[in-house]
Amino acid sequence: MTAKHKHDIMDDLLKGSSEDTTPEAPSLAKLIHRAGETATATLPSGSAPGPEQKKPHGGDSKKKSTHYLSGEIFDDLDEARDKINELVHPRLKSKISKSRIVDQALRMILKDFEEKGEKSHLIKEMLKDLRKK
Repeated sequence: MTAKHKHDIMDDLLKGSSEDTTPEAPSLAKLIHRAGETATATLPSGSAPGPEQKKPHGGDSKKKSTHYLSGEIFDDLDEARDKINELVHPRLKSKISKSRIVDQALRMILKDFEEKGEKSHLIKEMLKDLRKK
């Protein structure tokens, strides 16, 4: 098959396409089905698979979120993590992550916004930034 006409077995399985299937498709479907049953069977009763099972600090569950950062902020975040690692006890270094820094920074800025509203640092900085553009 040419690169242009490669057959996507996984796409066929997900879409349920029986047209132009390969001989491996039924075996692959059975394997995927059995793997899913095995994974579910090993979980405690009433549990769902996935990252929701993790209970990070404070018992809060984490949710994945994707946001765009400016290149400058992205680099500053790496630098902040490195500097914080220099300040904390060596056994805590593994717990310092960019996600933890962002989470804590957002907690602080959102608390300030909740308390001060339009006089918060968040609103002041956003308005200042928007006026530049």
